Amino acid sequence: MSIRAGSRYEKSVVDYFRKTENGQAYPIVFYTFDTLDSISYSTHTFIKGETLTAISWKYFNRPDLWWVIAEYNPEITNYVSIEGGTILRIPSV
Repeated sequence: MSIRAGSRYEKSVVDYFRKTENGQAYPIVFYTFDTLDSISYSTHTFIKGETLTAISWKYFNRPDLWWVIAEYNPEITNYVSIEGGTILRIPSV
């Protein structure tokens, strides 16, 4: 399984593969930025119990853009159990 040419993940490294119940494998990658210094963003202090979809709704009025927040915070590897007090970068989109 490979990453499609032209994808925003094209230059990323596959961290692991997720398998569905029918056995199909999907690559899981974490996008790598050249430098976070050149990206315009605000910050959000994560409160225990929040979700990225709720934070996405708060900042973008769209819960389906949770992955944008995830991409701007590549150091977070488990989006389901983010520690309270973690500072998240919220991109200006």
